[in-house]
Amino acid sequence: MTAIAATFLVSCLGDGLAITALMLDFHDRGTGGFGIAALFGAMSIPPIVLAGLAGRISDRQPARRVLPPLGIALVAVCALMATAHAVALLIALFAALSGLMAIAAPVFIKALLQAAPGPLMSRAGALVSMASSLGFLIGPGVGALLMDAIGLRGVLLVDAVTYLAIPVVALFLPTTTAAPPDSAESDHKSGFLAGLRILARHLPLARMVLIGLVLTFALQVTNVVEVYLVRDSYRASATVFGLVTTAWAAGQIGGAAIAGRWFAERPTARPAVLTVLAVGAALLAIATLHSLPGLFILTALAGVADGAFGVARQTTLGRTIDSASQGSAVAAHAALLNSATIAALMCSGLVAALVQPRTVYALAGGLLLLALAATHLYRRADSLKTPAPATEQCAAPTALSTD
Repeated sequence: MTAIAATFLVSCLGDGLAITALMLDFHDRGTGGFGIAALFGAMSIPPIVLAGLAGRISDRQPARRVLPPLGIALVAVCALMATAHAVALLIALFAALSGLMAIAAPVFIKALLQAAPGPLMSRAGALVSMASSLGFLIGPGVGALLMDAIGLRGVLLVDAVTYLAIPVVALFLPTTTAAPPDSAESDHKSGFLAGLRILARHLPLARMVLIGLVLTFALQVTNVVEVYLVRDSYRASATVFGLVTTAWAAGQIGGAAIAGRWFAERPTARPAVLTVLAVGAALLAIATLHSLPGLFILTALAGVADGAFGVARQTTLGRTIDSASQGSAVAAHAALLNSATIAALMCSGLVAALVQPRTVYALAGGLLLLALAATHLYRRADSLKTPAPATEQCAAPTALSTD
């Protein structure tokens, strides 16, 4: 389990190196906002388009068979990027890199969940969250340093080396971690639409996914205006902005670590709601606050809550979805999150042009609280409309323990 998480960390570190180096290179070339936007589109769109394929592969093929060719392909694409110069070609190759990682990610997560049954399920979710957060926390800083030292080509070659960890760790995985390819049950359950149906079939999980989409949308919108809040409203330096971003990522890592232990044998539905409530309250407080130390504290606390929510969601998915369908569910969920991210990036430019950064934070916090209230009202109405039979009512406490 630790080896899989470490490989996931190294892969996310490579992603952070690549996106940071390319952003700095595009900026130096004067490509403008269009080039940066295209770069983010190349990162976000392939996981949506390839969600069905990723789900089918992860559910029908063992990880030991899938990961080695994916790792070699990632290395090859990075090596090609190191030799490319044209902006359009770099964006196209980066889209291919994102597509390959979109296929590898559900395979990784499913292998990690299968390696951590029972009480260790929350630890597996924590490792996934911490690995991705650590990778994207360390990646930009290291990428910026390497850009000054060895340039874009050197950074991309280092990125290629990080992906060598994928085929190496695959050699130590069990030989059978998925249903046989010709299984009729697997055919029925795999794919993007099947993954959506699986998520929607389990109402507690579906509600958590829905709240998570609103959370992703709200946080992506605030991410766009955060630099304006720090630089314009507080008149702070670029270093302070970097430290605020670091405080958020550090909070995410801490929240994931705490939640990994806390959710080992506990239900996750109510704590998940409380964590989103905490993020919404923090965003509203940031909108009204005029203290820079307070901004750091609230940002770190919101990061803790966000990290804990990610573990709660991952744990609930692992407990609820059977092993044969986890890959499709993970891929469909990733596609939904990327769709929410793209929608937020499209809306944030318009919102940021019309209102002040503090107002954006207030709107984002209010949106989260409104989503929680609507979900709670729907859950109450649903429970009143369909009361459980006496036998199910007796078994309800047991069912709640696994959400």
